[in-house]
Amino acid sequence: MSESISSVAPASLAQELHRINTTLIPNNQFLEALTQLMLLAKDHVTDAQLWLLIGLVYTRIANWSNAVAALETAIALNPRLHAANRLRALALFSMGRKEQACKLIDQVVKKSSEGGDWMLRAYIHAHTSRDPMNALQVARDWGRRFADPLTRNAQPLRVLDRNPRKKLKIGYVTADFREHSIAFFMLPVLSYHNPDVVEVHVYSNGPTDHITTQMRPLVSHWHDIQALDDEVLHRQIRAEGIDVLVDLSGFTQGHRLGVFARRAAPVQVTWMGYMHTLGMKAMDYRLVDFGIAPLGHEKFYSETLFRLNVMASYAPPTYAPLCEEPPMLKNGYPTLISLNSSAKITDDMLRIWGRILHARSDARLIIMVKEDSAEAAQAYMQPRVEAAGMPLERVSVLHQQPLNQFMEMGHIADIALDTSPISGGTTTLHALWMGMLLVTMDAERGVDACTARTLRGIGFGGEIAKDEQGYIDAALLLMNSPERLRQRRLDLRDRMRKSVLMDYATRTVDLEKAFRLMWLNYLQGKPKTLNVKVNLEYELAQMDAVA
Repeated sequence: MSESISSVAPASLAQELHRINTTLIPNNQFLEALTQLMLLAKDHVTDAQLWLLIGLVYTRIANWSNAVAALETAIALNPRLHAANRLRALALFSMGRKEQACKLIDQVVKKSSEGGDWMLRAYIHAHTSRDPMNALQVARDWGRRFADPLTRNAQPLRVLDRNPRKKLKIGYVTADFREHSIAFFMLPVLSYHNPDVVEVHVYSNGPTDHITTQMRPLVSHWHDIQALDDEVLHRQIRAEGIDVLVDLSGFTQGHRLGVFARRAAPVQVTWMGYMHTLGMKAMDYRLVDFGIAPLGHEKFYSETLFRLNVMASYAPPTYAPLCEEPPMLKNGYPTLISLNSSAKITDDMLRIWGRILHARSDARLIIMVKEDSAEAAQAYMQPRVEAAGMPLERVSVLHQQPLNQFMEMGHIADIALDTSPISGGTTTLHALWMGMLLVTMDAERGVDACTARTLRGIGFGGEIAKDEQGYIDAALLLMNSPERLRQRRLDLRDRMRKSVLMDYATRTVDLEKAFRLMWLNYLQGKPKTLNVKVNLEYELAQMDAVA
């Protein structure tokens, strides 16, 4: 900047805050934004909006402790600053203080008419309560107020080509075709889609990186949509005649659920990006399998469940050097590691891990958290580790690592510890690919026990416990089984390559069959078929006979 920030007048302060909020933050220039905001704070320490923006930047870089401090300062300066309490609820949730976050976000929405607040409430409650009916209720609270009115007021959708056998136009809507967990599931899909069966469109609403560069050539129609509002995008998708529109975000950052609410395509389905129900009437289907959603779980979802044989494929990162020997054989002691995000680590989970460490006096534990810096990770996790009574000299807190370094954790740790009630997803598969066995806890809902359902589905990969004591016993059992750990290091990757998760061709054929059956359901005006186990040619022949 050409002039001294210390001389900025109040009117200019508002302009500066607006500039930072509309240029630096949307372009992920968080360090520069934070630097400029802190300089402004020297002369405007009592400005609530400034502290709100500082809190926003800290939430975007997952520095939750500093985010809470900044947001509490903003609220103290202006108790009516609604956005500060919303962000504070998100920060508290991400720090594992879930019950406190639920209470705060409930207070926020009582005074709010903003859809983002109600959506955040649904997200926080769904990931806190184990009651699936509560997750459905809070999702519908959002849907009834914000999504369903758009659906009722949408212009009727005219579908001219109703041929059951036509090449289907499939549209994937996502902000995460980049170095993100969604990409590891979708790369095989894009690679194996049959161009004679489907025409693939990607509607990309997020930043790009080297993974995006890999994915772009696999798609015949790639649309960058960040600059388009929901109404414009809705009209574009209709004009392009998309038959099946697939949401890959749910309630996560970068979603375009407003487009789905406006009924952009005749068949609309949500898949993978968010495992809980969305509570909106315009989302016709949710793709699941029998592990994630057993029969009888239909009542927990606003979407109609359509079951694949297997939920998804898995494509491991390109760089993932394998350490063939468990590190404990060289170190002389076992090392446990938690790879899941910090929002999944509850105080109860820390207490359980503490019991494991006390039962095995030479064991070490590494807790990897979502914070981007070592300082932020320590500030967030260290007090919680102390409060849980864990042996501090044997616990290390590690901040979030770049993917290449993340995939080297198998050279450091022997066993991965899953979290509960929210378990791992992509991190579970990454841990297996690194050669680590897992300890996990089962649950009634598949969304609460993704790791357990994954291990059962592939038939190997670790120990599944029914309760806390079983979890502790399983961790001790694996630490006492170095030969089993060594053998699994040698064969895990080969077993994964031969598993259903990496049978990309079959998984993609199943997916295309699911889309075709959904299309047939639409043409018949009812959800007649809800899994891929039926004979598609027979269903098509039935349609031909009627025609």
